[in-house]
Parts: sequence; C-alpha cells; structure tokens
Amino acid sequence: MRSSYTTLMQSKYFNPAFNSAIFDGPVRIYFAQFHEALALKIYFLIQQKLSAEMAKAKEVSKASGANILVMVYPTVDSFVLSFEGAIGKPNPLEVEKWHDDVVIGLRGPIEDENLDLLIETLRLTMENWRPAVTAPALALAEV
Repeated sequence: MRSSYTTLMQSKYFNPAFNSAIFDGPVRIYFAQFHEALALKIYFLIQQKLSAEMAKAKEVSKASGANILVMVYPTVDSFVLSFEGAIGKPNPLEVEKWHDDVVIGLRGPIEDENLDLLIETLRLTMENWRPAVTAPALALAEV
C-alpha cells in the first residue's frame, strides 16, 4: 500500500512540528522550519554523494509509488514517541519499514559527525529497497 500524506499525518511517525518538507523524487525530508538549515544540508549531501543511488531509487519509486521519508524530529522526546524501540538507545537515527515506504527518523537535530551515518544509511536503504510494484506499473511493464 502506498502511503499518502494523510496517512502519514495520522501515523506514529508524524509530529505536528513538521511544517516544512523537501521532496526530491523518492526522498522526502520532513522538518520543523527552525531545522531548515539541517534539512537543506541533508538534501545537498544526498545530491553530492548519492547521485547513482538516487537514479535507481527514482526508478523504484516510479514503479512502486513508494518513498523514503527522512523525519528530522525537533526533540529527542518527539523522536522516542515515534520510535518506541529507541528508548534508552543512544542511536542518532532509526530506520523502519512502513507499508512500502522506509522511514528514517533523526533523534532531534543530529550533529555534523552523524551526517555521514545518515548518508550511509540512505545509501544502504536505496541499494536494498524492494517495495512492491503497483498494478499500473505492472501493466506498463507487460506492454
């Protein structure tokens, strides 16, 4: 099932502080406006370091309708509300599959030294991403 924005808003992953987003093909970065600089830094790092992976991910997304959601949580507490398994863990991020989408949650604004971990996590996610192909995409593939 492809997740819609409405479905996302009703999910455990959404935080009311998310009032801004950057969409680039299959990658969607949600954040509070006061984290705009970090979100833009993430966006530009993806462009610089993951161009081949992004090309593949765009094809996968086009065929499936699935996305990779990067959620920059405003606080550690808001992060823990969305990722219950993260309680007591020091990890700067968590990754979960949600329907055919993948959610990567950042434990509040992460430090620059953790940006490499995020980029590597995105690289691995894109390389191993196998969402189900939607019916219209299957019909086109058969033509």
